[in-house]
Amino acid sequence: MYESIDDMLCEVFYIKNTLIMGKSNSARIEEWIKSKGVIDRGTSGLTQHDLHANSAMILSRVENILNDIEWTYIKAEYGYDLSGIIDLTNYIVASTNGLSRLESDTLLEYLFVGQIKQSTMQDRFNWSKGKLYRKIRRIKLVINRLHNDCIIKLESKMESYLSKNM
Repeated sequence: MYESIDDMLCEVFYIKNTLIMGKSNSARIEEWIKSKGVIDRGTSGLTQHDLHANSAMILSRVENILNDIEWTYIKAEYGYDLSGIIDLTNYIVASTNGLSRLESDTLLEYLFVGQIKQSTMQDRFNWSKGKLYRKIRRIKLVINRLHNDCIIKLESKMESYLSKNM
């Protein structure tokens, strides 16, 4: 059980992006120790394959609940997957004025991945620091609204995955 939708998405994308380890020597030793009655450190008792299958089922359900733009946002925010950034850029450009597609792409990459420095963006687009912050604020307003819509949708549809003591 998860405490919140945010907690669920963070953990599910983390598990999805984690490799399943084979039976290395240390894994065999750990399995032998468990067979002797020592309790497993994990609280769920699930294997790596079970955890991956569970996260795949949750992600499939999330994808079915959300529309394309919202799903693209969730993948970018929690999975660091910018493969659908064009759709997200089109949505942002349509809902704000004064932003070009290239500017929006660059600002989204800055917000989600953080590999671009502010000074690089200022040099590329010839922006002052104030103009850069105003453009970031415009993008953040749309992104925060989208985030809020996603969380509200998921909370109402995925109550069974959340713990009872929220």
